[in-house]
Amino acid sequence: MREEKNETLVLLLCEEVRDRRQKLNLSQSEVSRRSGLHRSYIGDLERGARNLSVKNLARVALALNISPSSLVKRAEKRLLNGNQPIPEEAT
Repeated sequence: MREEKNETLVLLLCEEVRDRRQKLNLSQSEVSRRSGLHRSYIGDLERGARNLSVKNLARVALALNISPSSLVKRAEKRLLNGNQPIPEEAT
């Protein structure tokens, strides 16, 4: 059960990355350019096909103008809230 919860948290973190990118009206290519990560990596990440390292979490967060801890906190809140998106002011 714990492993399933961890996997769900990772997927929700990936969804937070995608949601944040879309909210900022950025393309995957722009996030790629800003973060120094390949565009296909950003796409894979948003689909949950990649596990995000701490190093890359920091790079992506910086590209999205948010702290890595805020992205993780938002994913954790989403997990506790039944996968409901979290309003921006709730970070």
